[in-house]
Amino acid sequence: MDISEIQAEMMKRHVGPSFGFVKLRPGDDVPEIAMRWTKVLRTGSIEAKFTAVDINTIMFTLEKGQDTQELKDFILSQPEAYEMKIGEQKFRRPGDPPLEEVVERVRRAAGGGGVDPDTAAAEERRYSKEEL
Repeated sequence: MDISEIQAEMMKRHVGPSFGFVKLRPGDDVPEIAMRWTKVLRTGSIEAKFTAVDINTIMFTLEKGQDTQELKDFILSQPEAYEMKIGEQKFRRPGDPPLEEVVERVRRAAGGGGVDPDTAAAEERRYSKEEL
């Protein structure tokens, strides 16, 4: 039995609440999607609540951990969803590359591929200080 099979068996027996995150495809209305998914799952008797976190991330809380597989199937069937993360496990549709690769391709296509990493890190620190 490999590690993924062991993790799948453990998730079937999880009974307490759980939470995770869903990365969405760019350009979607995150609060509207969170509200719609919450209502749809409630009609299917899955007690999950979705909350918009940032411009492409939704956090979910699931009251019954044994519904994790149904929630995963639902989320990955939605066209807006790109990646789902529960704990350290990431789930994507078969054939989809990791989100980091997609973001890097988009940055290169937009001309941001030549940015010096040290300069980018300094800019990020400067902005984070200003926000405080």
